[in-house]
Amino acid sequence: MPYYDPRIVPAHGGPAANVYLVNEAPGPSEAEALIPLFGQQGANLYHSLRKARISWALAEMEFCWPIKSLDNANLSHLKRNCSKRGFLDLRSEHIKCTNAFPQWPKTDEHSTDFVDPNKVDVLSPSNLKRLKGEIPKRHTVLLVCGEFAYLACSGKKIVEPSTRERTALTADELKCINERLGSSFMCGWYMGHTRRWGLNVEKTSAVLKQVAGAVHWAIERAD
Repeated sequence: MPYYDPRIVPAHGGPAANVYLVNEAPGPSEAEALIPLFGQQGANLYHSLRKARISWALAEMEFCWPIKSLDNANLSHLKRNCSKRGFLDLRSEHIKCTNAFPQWPKTDEHSTDFVDPNKVDVLSPSNLKRLKGEIPKRHTVLLVCGEFAYLACSGKKIVEPSTRERTALTADELKCINERLGSSFMCGWYMGHTRRWGLNVEKTSAVLKQVAGAVHWAIERAD
């Protein structure tokens, strides 16, 4: 049984966002900031959106994503954190990010590691109620990032997840998810864990460009 950090990490997204991204569970960076995909996985999403040439993700100058939240003794780190916060604000206008379970699972109270959440907790009525409450009707695209994210969304274990990475959800899967979550997703993709997105940059970019087409994000041409 994992120990759950008591801090609840809420969904992060503004009223105009129409893409709903479900990640696995928060880690230490997310628990500290109370923002999903704040640490390394946020960096993975940031770089993937830019590599796909999504215009809004290219609106600001590229920067080195800081994993730790603050270092008051380091001016360069503070500047990068300022850029990061600006991007997170921009991201929230387009994507609502959340987790399959909202608390950081670790070995024990004093540990700084990360372990999988308990499947029973992910499937609990209270967790399902939380997810349902996060999804307004305007969310039309779903990105499922990892096996526990699939479990939370569909109520089922994904079959052969490695072969499903970066593939479209089937009509039956979308129907199951929409019935379970009370949502109105028109399309969606099983993306696999965000740490694996960089293993096939071209395929990840291709899916993100399909997402862009579905929600009318502009794409910039490569120079």
